[in-house]
Amino acid sequence: MPAGISHPGLGYATFCAIKFAGYTAAAHFLSMSYSRDDLASWKVGAVRTLIGMVAGGGYFGLWYLMQRTGQAPGGIHGGFPLLYLAGLLPVRIAEWWLLIWLFYDRKLREPVKGWRMVWIGTIWSYVLDAPAIAGFIATAGFWVC
Repeated sequence: MPAGISHPGLGYATFCAIKFAGYTAAAHFLSMSYSRDDLASWKVGAVRTLIGMVAGGGYFGLWYLMQRTGQAPGGIHGGFPLLYLAGLLPVRIAEWWLLIWLFYDRKLREPVKGWRMVWIGTIWSYVLDAPAIAGFIATAGFWVC
């Protein structure tokens, strides 16, 4: 049973704040890896958070619509399906590539490093989902646990 923030707006704001803090830390790591001390980590973190809000919101909306029409397996209300999280994988890979392209490697000259950073970032995105998955916060009015 959920035991955290149940207000949908406050839950989503908390979720976004957790993501922003985590993505700001990731941006610092990326900036060090790409030797870009000219970038403000909080700005890159903010952009990454916004990318995630748009892409994640679209993905959630699509999943919810499929759920309502009976086309998606599992259920949002009765436990967060692993298929939902697995479906996020290509979305997150694309989000991290977009961030790297925007700030660190516009010409994609370092694809091996890029893939390494994308995988680290993708795993980090899932780690940052932990408070919501554990049921500490409700996002979009749903407990994701």
